[in-house]
Amino acid sequence: MEDKPIVTFHGDKALFDKLRTLLWRGLPREPVEWRRSYGRAPKKVTLEAHFVPFSVEALPRNIGKALIGIPFFHTYWTDCDIDNYKSFVKDDINHWLSSLKTQGLHDWLIIWINNEPLIKSKLLPRTSVIDKIKNDFCGKVPDRYIVLVEPFKNDSRSSESWSHMLVRIRQLILQAYNRNMSKYEETMRGQRERRNQQGWNFCHYFMLQEELAFVHEMLGLYDEALVQYDELDALFTQFILNHSLGETTPWLSNFCDAGSRWEGLDLSKHIDQNLRTKIEEGQASLIDFRSYLFTRQSSLLVLLKRPCELAQRSIPFLHNCVQELNIMEVPMPPGSINCWVFVNCLEILNTCEKYSDSSHSLFTASLWEYAWNKLHSLGELCGLMPGIETTSEQLHTVVNLISGMGDSHLHVQYSNIKMSPMAKLREALSSAVAFKKHYFEMSELAMGTFKHIGRIRSARLIGKTLATFYMKMGEFQKAESYLSDALKTYKQEGWEELADRTRIDLAECQKQNKHTHKYLKSCVHLAISSNLPLDFKVQYFEDFIRMSKEPRGDNFIHYSTFCLTFF
Repeated sequence: MEDKPIVTFHGDKALFDKLRTLLWRGLPREPVEWRRSYGRAPKKVTLEAHFVPFSVEALPRNIGKALIGIPFFHTYWTDCDIDNYKSFVKDDINHWLSSLKTQGLHDWLIIWINNEPLIKSKLLPRTSVIDKIKNDFCGKVPDRYIVLVEPFKNDSRSSESWSHMLVRIRQLILQAYNRNMSKYEETMRGQRERRNQQGWNFCHYFMLQEELAFVHEMLGLYDEALVQYDELDALFTQFILNHSLGETTPWLSNFCDAGSRWEGLDLSKHIDQNLRTKIEEGQASLIDFRSYLFTRQSSLLVLLKRPCELAQRSIPFLHNCVQELNIMEVPMPPGSINCWVFVNCLEILNTCEKYSDSSHSLFTASLWEYAWNKLHSLGELCGLMPGIETTSEQLHTVVNLISGMGDSHLHVQYSNIKMSPMAKLREALSSAVAFKKHYFEMSELAMGTFKHIGRIRSARLIGKTLATFYMKMGEFQKAESYLSDALKTYKQEGWEELADRTRIDLAECQKQNKHTHKYLKSCVHLAISSNLPLDFKVQYFEDFIRMSKEPRGDNFIHYSTFCLTFF
């Protein structure tokens, strides 16, 4: 994508080369107000430009059909005297303007450099070059010529002249883009209105509107560029919803092909050209398209310095993608979507963590939980959970999942110290030991973030699942701690049934840890619970009676006698 507006220069090339650096530095020095069409609010734009030699072959042939890489503003530079003007410069300008008018181009500027010092004279001034230029070419368009006075001198007269010329060039460049963007938007709206006609293709329309987004981005209007992608997002979502209601769209069938790759996002790429080429050629899968679209939206949010909004958008994006895959009935291997979601969560989290703004923690907490949840599901699928013997079929599943991630995402922005999301997932799936390491890490990060934003109940819920993991490993001491925290929260909230269900696991941990006093207390609560089946209550009552009869110290006898008063 061209990152600067293209402006052509013609006339005295040697003269322009002397001024090029000053012009290049001066244009972006001050912002200019862009008054846009259709009653849109004016915007402040800081302009840069890429100057190229004028060429008839490079002129746009079809106005309103393209925006990127096309010169819309043209300049002519000369410092000729009156004799040279009459001899050949006038004809050169005339030929230059004829070439522009032939292609329907009306955005140009003639710059005459006056290198003569200011001389006060009582004589009538003779006709100057600029007068000739004005009369010959700019009679009806007086803003299309300007005088640059002694540009290489360092005085107030020269500085004022430079400033005046830069303001004029900025205004005319924006005027040129405004004119051509208006025509382009008319073409785009016409294409959009034909979306229900035979032969219409969303991928072609996507490339059309994305070009408008590129121009807004090139002009530094990142919020306007984001609006274009949001509109495309909404339009595509509507086609998916219509498909779920039975409406058939031929181009949408390409997105229903079986997925063989589930590479995650790579937010270090400003534009993923590989995915963009797939979309342009109609070869993109649903995951490819959604990944490219979210990457572009994320890139613009980063430029806008809005990491909080990036985190806020991420969970709906991931949930919607999973739902769309189900709606479109895209056949995906078991676990592939979990891999894709996990890698995407970590990639988004790593991007948000580059900013010191902690307000995004409100949304990153859910991302940590979602990633942890998907890792948990992958552990069950691949036989990596404690107490499970990995089968040959599960090993084959791991191999297929890793191969589907591909190796194109090397994530060069990650150092040797910090693993990329894809490398982390590959390692987690490689062995049960590595899986436990990453599982515990994800659990702690998710719980810690929830506690940081005050969502204690969500943290306790993860802790309860983590307690089950520890129990399967035989580490009942650690499990008891998490279950005690969960029980405390459930009791505070008045969730008696959840509290009693948690007490069952807590009692088992207390029994295994030989915390007899605590175990007897749990047995009493469970035996008198109104939320458990009778057989459960009888079991814990009998266990209490049995342990009470075992010979122990006087303190224990007094404690068990006290507990009996509850029955």
